[in-house]
Amino acid sequence: MNENLFIENWLIKVQSSGIRKFPHHFIDESQLDNISIPIKTLVIGQEFFGAYEIITTDGESVYHASNYDEARFIVYSSKERNGKTFIPKGRSIIKSLVDSYNNYLDDLLAQIKNDYKKNFQDGKNVHAVSNEIFKKLNLIRY
Repeated sequence: MNENLFIENWLIKVQSSGIRKFPHHFIDESQLDNISIPIKTLVIGQEFFGAYEIITTDGESVYHASNYDEARFIVYSSKERNGKTFIPKGRSIIKSLVDSYNNYLDDLLAQIKNDYKKNFQDGKNVHAVSNEIFKKLNLIRY
């Protein structure tokens, strides 16, 4: 097996079992508010006195998050690039939701790495391969 085949097998495996969508698999939609955003990829920008700017990849400011967890929540929930993102009505649960999603992503990464090391003894490209799988699945981990 080569690395390209490994990546394709993992894509099939994850897609067939279903990717957990953030935030909908972690909180009931009735507890979320919609926020309109540009149909572009969002990233976390600079910190300003504890607040974080959310920007598009071309530098357009979109949102100011009150903390890093809120910034991650906005970026994670905007990955579909459909012109909207979500924020919980109760802001106090943001950290636990982001932590749950990060645990899900970390578990997925650990599975990929373990499988990679079984198939490729040297394991030298494990990070590049796992990054490629996440990229193709439109997943990001902050």
